[in-house]
Amino acid sequence: MILRAVILCLSALLCGCIIFDQKSEAVVFHQFAAPGVQPNRPISSGPQVFLPRAVIPSALRRPNVVLLDDNGWVQIEDAHRWVAPLDRAIPEAVARHLASLTGVVTTTQTPSEDHLVLLLTVDKMEIFAPAGTERSIFSLPGGTDKTSTASLQLTCRLEKADGTLVAFKTFAQSRPLKERTPASFVQAQSANLAALSAEFAPWLQAPTPSSSK
Repeated sequence: MILRAVILCLSALLCGCIIFDQKSEAVVFHQFAAPGVQPNRPISSGPQVFLPRAVIPSALRRPNVVLLDDNGWVQIEDAHRWVAPLDRAIPEAVARHLASLTGVVTTTQTPSEDHLVLLLTVDKMEIFAPAGTERSIFSLPGGTDKTSTASLQLTCRLEKADGTLVAFKTFAQSRPLKERTPASFVQAQSANLAALSAEFAPWLQAPTPSSSK
């Protein structure tokens, strides 16, 4: 009987969702949408591209999904977390987009052979709401506001393996936010990330002299 009770307890701990607070609220894990492996895609003959960890704002450096508004207010979603650290999840998603768009071999591990390096800095990953008396995201928790947008701004630096600059530019995208919820935010930012990847994909097909914005 004691052995059966122990087995039942272990089963309860290992199955289903993770319970982490006094309210017994289940954790929901999120990740950026990105293309799957495309085995029939022609592989580029150019050097592979290494994407190290992204540089992200300090407010976003946590396992939780953070809703940050353009005034600097931060809402930490305890019940919503990233599958992987955000500074790793962003370059992983970008790497998959670039591989799908260009056929270039991408990696998040330092290659031993000659390669390019794509350095990503997240300048903004926030919710923008129109000016008004209630500007903070705390004013309307989870409420619907079709005029709100999820904005993403990345500064991208493409280098050769020896550090020689190939290209440098800042890109920005925004998408309507149907509601101020983590799920809607992640969906919108996934679309932003895909659009930004498409903007600098031509760098990898035909590297150009450095430019800035």
